[in-house]
Amino acid sequence: MKDLFPGHFKESDESLREVWETSLFVFDANILLNLYRYSDATRNEFLRILNKLKDRAWLPHRAAEEYLSNRLTVIDQQEKSYDDTVKLIESLQQDLDNARQHPFVSKGVMRKVNSVFEELCNELKNNKSVHTKRISSDEIKDSIAKIFETSVGLPYDKDRIEQLISEGEDRYKQKIPPGFKDGSKAGDSEVFSEKCRKYGDLIVWTQVIDKAIELNKGVVLVTDDKKEDWWEKFKGKTVGPRPELVKEFKDRTNQTFHMYQADRFLELAREKLGEKVSEEIVEEIREVRRRDKLAHRRMKEMELFRQRKMQHMKLARELDSVRHQMAKYEQEMHVLQDKRHMLENEKNSLKEFRNKILHDGSNEYIDDNQLTDHYYHISKNYDDVMHRLDTSRMKYHALMQHMAILEQELNHGMRIIEQENSADS
Repeated sequence: MKDLFPGHFKESDESLREVWETSLFVFDANILLNLYRYSDATRNEFLRILNKLKDRAWLPHRAAEEYLSNRLTVIDQQEKSYDDTVKLIESLQQDLDNARQHPFVSKGVMRKVNSVFEELCNELKNNKSVHTKRISSDEIKDSIAKIFETSVGLPYDKDRIEQLISEGEDRYKQKIPPGFKDGSKAGDSEVFSEKCRKYGDLIVWTQVIDKAIELNKGVVLVTDDKKEDWWEKFKGKTVGPRPELVKEFKDRTNQTFHMYQADRFLELAREKLGEKVSEEIVEEIREVRRRDKLAHRRMKEMELFRQRKMQHMKLARELDSVRHQMAKYEQEMHVLQDKRHMLENEKNSLKEFRNKILHDGSNEYIDDNQLTDHYYHISKNYDDVMHRLDTSRMKYHALMQHMAILEQELNHGMRIIEQENSADS
């Protein structure tokens, strides 16, 4: 049973020891990018472990490419974090410094607080300056380059990438991991590099499998990717790698596959390799992941909020258009009603004139054919006006119903937006 369903069973301690002694350690781009989010002590410890394993460490070409492509973006995000923190401190300082506003703080305590705040802001600004220098002179990138100097995979040619994109379309439709959670990325772009983004995880996965086949080795993949197309999750808890991944890897390579996030990787390095890794460092890495998870969730919420506002604006524009059309039909119906009254008066006047002459027995010559033609022409115009008036009324009432639906949707959408604004406050 274990052979048929390898992803559903844990391996023995003896097997795990062998894994850590013989397997290839593969690192994803997010592991390298998170080094910019760690404190100096944690980053140095992580790099030390990587350096210890560099003879068995390997970087898929796609992962290296993604690291280099996103490095500056992560540096910029960290710079903004420093700026945001300084602004929060300065805002708190201004609130406390206002002697006329509750909560009240004595001048003596406020002098001490201001001194601490000033020291804190100066340190944050200095740290930001160090971080900013990494844009052009990056010691982290240099350390990574040294560790993986001869351990980066070769790129796939364009034909192989296009083949993977074709396979990926079918895999994503069937929700075969990894990568189907990236299905919303710009895969329909004509730009080839953007087209590849949607299938980045699949490209990494295939490069890992190809390397395992080449070396005839098992793989330990270290990744901080948290999506459910990599991890099996139950009630919010991560159980382990997707069983489909473990099985596909074994079927294609006849080797074992293990996957860990950064904190678990360090814990096992401490246990299996006898490395000294403090609990504080492991906890910091978990905290970075928690913050990243919250930021990711917040980003999704903001995107959803933005979409709702755009939908709200679209509905408002559509409602304005409907009201404008209704005003046109109201004007049109008013003109047609006036014309209908005029034609009715003409018809009645013509009837009265003809009846009067016939009743009085007047000898005045009347061309009855001409009178009949004139009456027919007026009646035809009257029928045409009535038809147009009925059509306008139908369209007006349809627009009125559509307007009621739009107003209901707008009111519902506005209540949701107000609730979300209230929750943010």
